[in-house]
Amino acid sequence: MNKKWMIGTLALSLGLVSAGSGALAATPAAGDTAIKTVAASAPGKEGPATINNLTAKSIIPLLVHAKKLYTYASGSGNFLGAEKFDYNGLEYRYLSSDLGTRQQLMNYIKRGFTHNAAAFYVQTQFLEMKGRMAQVNADVGNHLQFDKATAVMVSKTATTAVFELSVPQESGQGENAAVVVKLKKVNGYWRIDMSPDTLF
Repeated sequence: MNKKWMIGTLALSLGLVSAGSGALAATPAAGDTAIKTVAASAPGKEGPATINNLTAKSIIPLLVHAKKLYTYASGSGNFLGAEKFDYNGLEYRYLSSDLGTRQQLMNYIKRGFTHNAAAFYVQTQFLEMKGRMAQVNADVGNHLQFDKATAVMVSKTATTAVFELSVPQESGQGENAAVVVKLKKVNGYWRIDMSPDTLF
């Protein structure tokens, strides 16, 4: 049995790639590191967004991926000099053109979250002004290192799961934060079923 085939079988059984992704053909036969590379690459294709076998280990890349989605959206997208305006006594900034419409923003957030979680987040954290999406001009988010978290499965069915995580602080000081994560299976793949702003 050749090594590439064995690694591919292992990655598929762990839920790190989907059976039809074709991602394994280019995967170097380098043992465990090759599996991690596949799991962390190309979010939305063969990466963390296509985890179908959820475990205490495979949830971590999904959370790291989801935090990147949240950080990008909550930072107004791909530009720094955002166009700003005042509304109801608050300063707002428009999102970049790739997140500029409600549908674009929803589609982006749904790469790691369920439809309901994305809809709640968009409804409560963004404002639609003149057909464009905007948000309060402020920094948001926590400083937890989800890439260094450890997870314990609390419950799991065929379509739902709950994990409890111990997540270190970025500064390395203070105790780890206890974080509960709820997930739901959508079209065969696991998605976080809580609003990004309540998690990150």
